[in-house]
Amino acid sequence: MRMLLQRNFLVVVLWIIGVGANLYTVDCLPHRILLDTDVDTDDFFALLYLLKQNRSEFEVEAVTISVNAWADAGHAVNQIYDILYMMGRDDIAVGVGGDGGILEDGTILPNVGGYLPIIEQRNTTVGYCRYRQAIPVGQGGRLDIDSNYGIRKAFLPQGRRKYAPLWQPTAQQVMIDKISAGPITVFIIGAHTNFAIFLMNNPHLKKNVEHIYVMGGGVRSKNPTGYPNTNTNFIISDMKHSPGPIKICLEVVLIR
Repeated sequence: MRMLLQRNFLVVVLWIIGVGANLYTVDCLPHRILLDTDVDTDDFFALLYLLKQNRSEFEVEAVTISVNAWADAGHAVNQIYDILYMMGRDDIAVGVGGDGGILEDGTILPNVGGYLPIIEQRNTTVGYCRYRQAIPVGQGGRLDIDSNYGIRKAFLPQGRRKYAPLWQPTAQQVMIDKISAGPITVFIIGAHTNFAIFLMNNPHLKKNVEHIYVMGGGVRSKNPTGYPNTNTNFIISDMKHSPGPIKICLEVVLIR
């Protein structure tokens, strides 16, 4: 009887030690992060803010690029590569969104010839995208964003990683690889197409997504200024200055 009690006591002690060690390991693991971005200029601040965090707490695993907004994919992916090189993070996976889209009835359009021919043409989404079509192509629009207003090559050091046809991973490929690896937090600060397609095609992986943080906007908003007044005084007055810094402010606060 005494030996049985000693044996049971030993089992309980070992179980407690095992559970404690497991909890300690889980608690010490950093938050894995996937950032989905349209690579507009303000998104750089959000990415840099993330990369400056303590990696023992926040580990950026991947950056995926949404091509339905301001930046052209061929330029955007190289800018992301250069930023990661500058920050010493060439280990971070980068994926580029394809040219497929989602219809209003939920139908996912297949990539027309794959995204490679589209990216080579420096074009992006095939189909009707009102947001994309509303953005100017030249000065004051995508040209300024693609070139960082003409200072990109002078501003960012050039790393070895660059866009390469047939070798560049897709956004869906990167999302599947990183999310299937374990619990992860997703930040979406561009158009939501990449992650929407991922969730529709991979519902079994939703369980690995711990949190989703979205940088959203509004359509036909009743707000006459076009941006949220509740956050305005955080940086500027909406009636006296340009609203330019507002989105930068919101994205950094969102990640914080």
